[in-house]
Formats: sequence, C-alpha cells, structure tokens
Amino acid sequence: MKKQLEEWKKQYDHVEVTENDLDQAIEAGVQKAEQQRRLKRWGIAPVVAAAIILLSFITIINASPTFAAQVAKFPGMEKFIELVQFDKGQKAAIENDYFQIIDKSVTKGDLTLTIDSVIRDEHGLVLFYTVSSEKELNRIRLEESMITNDQGEDLGYQSVSSRDEAQGTVEYYTEEPIPFDDFTFTAEVVGVETLDNGVGNQLRETISIDFHAENTKEAIHYQVDETVTVEGQKIHINSVTIQPLRTSINLYADPENDMRIFSFDDIALVDENGEEWSGIQNGMTASGTIEDENYEVFLQSNYFEQPESLVLTFSKIQAVDRNKDYFRFDLKNEQILHDPNNKFYDMEYRNGWLSVTMDSMEDYYMNPFGDIFDLDGNKMEQTRSNYGHTLNNESRTFKQAIQTNESIIDVKLSSYPNWIEEKVEIPLK
Repeated sequence: MKKQLEEWKKQYDHVEVTENDLDQAIEAGVQKAEQQRRLKRWGIAPVVAAAIILLSFITIINASPTFAAQVAKFPGMEKFIELVQFDKGQKAAIENDYFQIIDKSVTKGDLTLTIDSVIRDEHGLVLFYTVSSEKELNRIRLEESMITNDQGEDLGYQSVSSRDEAQGTVEYYTEEPIPFDDFTFTAEVVGVETLDNGVGNQLRETISIDFHAENTKEAIHYQVDETVTVEGQKIHINSVTIQPLRTSINLYADPENDMRIFSFDDIALVDENGEEWSGIQNGMTASGTIEDENYEVFLQSNYFEQPESLVLTFSKIQAVDRNKDYFRFDLKNEQILHDPNNKFYDMEYRNGWLSVTMDSMEDYYMNPFGDIFDLDGNKMEQTRSNYGHTLNNESRTFKQAIQTNESIIDVKLSSYPNWIEEKVEIPLK
C-alpha cells in the first residue's frame, strides 16, 4: 500500500488542482499506513488499513471535482471516488469512519459477486457491491436482489443504483427498527459474453453472501408539533429524525384543505452557514400518503455535522384545487377534455399507451398519472403499470400504459406543474 500511494503521488504531481495540501494528505496517508499496519478491525486488517489511508484523500476529493475526476482514472481509486460522491449523508458517514468493510466474495459459474462494504443504521442499510468475472463481459447487472435475516425474512423496501455495469449500491429501509445484525444478501447476477461468432451468450447466476453489520449510532430526534398555513392550506409538522443514512420529516397536509398537495419540492434542513441538506437524489423520497399522519419525507442526512443552529425550511409546494385534481381523456378522439390549468397538449392513445406533452420546466419531471377511473367513478385496475417519458429542450412527453375498453376516462393526478409559494422556516435548534 505504501508503494502504491507513492506511485499515485507521482501521478498526482501532473494534475492541476487548487488544493495546496495535496502532498501533505498523501504523505499523511503513507505515515498512517506505517502506523496502522497491525490494525485489526472486523478481522480484515489489510483492507481496513487501506480504507483508513484512503480517508486521507476525502477532503480534497470533495473540494475539487477536477481532482476527483483525475484520481478516478488511476487503478484501484475509482471505486473509492464513487463511494463518497453521490450522497452528502453517506459521504459524511465514510468521512467519519462509519462504515464496515465486508470484502466478502462468492463465485458461481463464471460470475463473482463481492460485498465491498456496508453502512448501517437503525432503519436502513446501504450495501456496496462489485460484480467481476475472468471473462470479458458487458451488460453486467443485478436483476433481482434481496436481503434476509437468518429466518429468511425479507428486510424491506430496496433501491438498486448502479454506478457502472460492475459496481453499485443496494439500499434497504424499514419502517420498524432492524432487530438483527446477521444478514444474507441474495442477488441474480447477469452478464453477457460476446462469443467469437459475435453472438451474445448470457451468463446468469443466483449468488448468496452472508455478512454481519451492526448499528452503533442512535437517532437524533426533534419533536416539532407545529402547524403552518400557506395560502390557506394547513400543514402539520410532527417531528424530524436524523440518522446516519437519511433524515425523515414526519409531516402531512390537512385533509380538509381546499387544495390537494402533492409534494414539498424544496424542503431541506439548513444550518447557520446556509448549507442545505435536501431531498434524496436517487432512491426513496417519501413514504405513505401525504394526507396521512404517518407520511414521511426523506432528506440527505447531516447526522455527523454539529451545527450551531438547524432550521427546517420549504417554500415551494406542488398543489392544485381539490375539485380539479384529475385529467379527463377522450381516448377515441385523442383529446384532453379536462386539465386543471391547461398545461398539457398533444394527447395520443396508441397501442395501449397514452401520452401527453407539456412545455419543458426545469423543476418539473414527475409522472402526473395516478389511478384510473371510468365516468361512474369506478377504479379501473391495470395489469401493468409501465411508465416512461421523453424530453428535449422545448418539451417533455409523459407516457402511461392504460388497458381499457372505455372511450372516456378520468386519471387522478399524482403530481402537477403548479405551485403555491411562501417561505416557511421552523427552527429545530
């Protein structure tokens, strides 16, 4: 490791960065390699020593995108760069040494699955994985994955995010605290080998890996119990809970409001320096129904920060009049019969797919389609719920699979490009 760091240092000398302490960070890493060579943590001393050395680079990586891009080119460093750059809460967990090295691999057939590391808290677990093979493969992916306990019980909601074809994360979150520390990760691993005749040969294996991960941090809880009114609409804020992986805001819209609220688009925590911790960028952003008392919005975590003050804030609420919260479509004649604010146009219904278009808006990208009803108010169950959208500089088109023999249908809105705006600030500390 010491030789590898020194080699990286030689290569870094040719990289232009604004941080003057680059050499000091690398030298500190070399010294730490000497000091920590006998360190044992989770029983994997060489791997953990390497992780500790790599932590010396975090401040510089975060401060300089140029540096991060250059470092990512060097063998062995790209995984680390990806590990710390996509989520402020997870980045802070790694900076504060709150992660557990697993480094456990299982090979089946020509595919090897490795659990690299895990971040764990009371309600969630983020697993970092790598897929490898001695064969040259493309389109490597996890098609199915789950985490269970030793009784075979599924952990809960999951979100898979691939950083590239061979590396990614799987995030799991639960409503109730996770009551165990021993897990089994099972995934269907897929890769495609190109044969000499140019034909693709798909490799597919189901691989399971047992691992142990503990939660050692207690949540930070703020009881709020406040009601605010924005343009006549009541919003009840119950509490804020901050954990290492994410922050949950328990709030809900009053069901007696005359507007139907869809989302709080810019909700965030802000410290005394104006730094924001906003919504989850890739994964589960909320849980429950927005007019239910158990509704939660999830933000990136600031668990490892120590702000002098902390404020919950939002100013942009997506909403429409409650008696106008639906589309009405004439599928036969391809016409929009009702649109709350006439934002959509060019409706089409072809081969079981309904599409509508709107002018591009930087702050609107969500699927507007919700439950489907006939004109008598009967909900029409769908055998598939496929959805997609396309966009360009001028417009955005949303598509929804709809199977029906009805010529005219109502579609409840699940979002809509209309906002009520007023600054709300609730001090937490």
